[in-house]
Amino acid sequence: MNEPLPVTGDAPEHAERNRWLWGAFALSIRDNMVAEVVVQVLRIAGIVVLARALSPHDFGLFKILVVVSTFAMLVNEAGIPDALIQRRDLTPAHHSTAWWISVGLALLTAGLLYGGAPTLAHLMRMPELREGVRLLCIPFLLEGAAVTANARLRRDMRFGALAVADVLGEVAFLGVALGLLWYRLPTWSLAGGLGARYATHAVSVLVSGGRAPIGLPTSSAARYLGHFAVKVLGGRTVDSLAFNVDFLLIGRLLGSSALGYYSMAWDLLRFVPDRVFRIAGRVTLPAFCHLQDQTDQLARAYLNFCGYLSRIILPIVLCAAIAAPELITTIYGPKWLPAAVPMQLLACGLLLVGLRLAIGSVYYAKNHPEFDFYIHTAGLVLVVITVLGLASSGLAAVSFGRSMVEALISIIGMWLSCLLLDIGLRDFVVAILPGARLALMCAIAVIAGKLTANAYGIHGIATLILIMGPPATVYCWRESSTAMRMFSDTFGRGETRPIVVAQELQ
Repeated sequence: MNEPLPVTGDAPEHAERNRWLWGAFALSIRDNMVAEVVVQVLRIAGIVVLARALSPHDFGLFKILVVVSTFAMLVNEAGIPDALIQRRDLTPAHHSTAWWISVGLALLTAGLLYGGAPTLAHLMRMPELREGVRLLCIPFLLEGAAVTANARLRRDMRFGALAVADVLGEVAFLGVALGLLWYRLPTWSLAGGLGARYATHAVSVLVSGGRAPIGLPTSSAARYLGHFAVKVLGGRTVDSLAFNVDFLLIGRLLGSSALGYYSMAWDLLRFVPDRVFRIAGRVTLPAFCHLQDQTDQLARAYLNFCGYLSRIILPIVLCAAIAAPELITTIYGPKWLPAAVPMQLLACGLLLVGLRLAIGSVYYAKNHPEFDFYIHTAGLVLVVITVLGLASSGLAAVSFGRSMVEALISIIGMWLSCLLLDIGLRDFVVAILPGARLALMCAIAVIAGKLTANAYGIHGIATLILIMGPPATVYCWRESSTAMRMFSDTFGRGETRPIVVAQELQ
């Protein structure tokens, strides 16, 4: 996907723009990759230190604040950044109108949270939640003011600035959290760190995004952006509900222990796909939107991206599922062994979830964000029915049902993407077939490693090394040339000559 695609069937004037696009795409992946590594190192190191000093209650409070923040940011954005990125023709009036709407929504969100914090704390039976939620109101306002700047950076493929903002935000979180801990304010540590993360990220984006057009909002600009943005907001809202409703239902119906095992299995399987999305998946939206009028180029880009996804996600998720008992007991201890079966059952569906990381970008690029709403609504309904219907049969049955729902939704979602891009089933299968073959070879290597470990009675960390060593060797042997080419494309490019996409601002 990092190589420029030949311009076949497109106007000649697209050639230079497409060359810039794939150069910018590679640089964006490089910047996101470096940032993600730094952020994860800081996050893991920070959590290790904070977990030793803080209580589970403090982290429970922090989890609620993270959930509140997720929905607050969802309302702040309201699909506006996606509309600014997708729309081909924009004027200063569109940017200024989007800014006023974002700030207005941020003020509304902050006001509701500030006034509703006591009620939320009472409902959750967490008195400290009141001040924690109120502490986040100012950072939410800053993030709202930065929404359009964030969209401009993404539209112009300037992900390096966003990567810097992510790293600075994580540094601020860790610094403030540890500082408050140092001053013997443990209750404020995580909440203060979270507020510092959002505030620092917002200020960095505002500085990097440059000066926005200043003007009064217009109804015509609001209608132009709103039609698309409302559909995006609907899809994102339903997606957030679908992503969390199973946790709520499992905790309510099967208890906290079952929820703990289920969450552990889900988080382990989602770790790699989530990292891939942070590094490459989020770059596909502006990239695909640049190609919205070049369907053949967009189709080839989508197939290439799915091919790379299959090479990364399918082998890793499949191997992790097969080695789930050894992986979980080695990392988390024997008490977490019951999470192995849910992990193996969930893997069936999550294999396909990893391949659908770019379908939303296709829907948005082709001006059909309602497809996102439709599939997530269907997923939400099916998840609720599945969990309620299978809860009496235990966690394993629920995990299998949840997996089948994800598989079905993924197949429908990818079929819709192919339909929009005139991609046949054979072409899609050909694109992901190398990844499927690689996954099968790695799976055989994992099974061989497990049989060897059992035959010789090897236990502990040595078992995990023996099990994961053979598939790692197979993967390197089969994909070394591809990996080196991707690494060269991503890290070997110099500065590309930018083509300013937001020409309407000039």
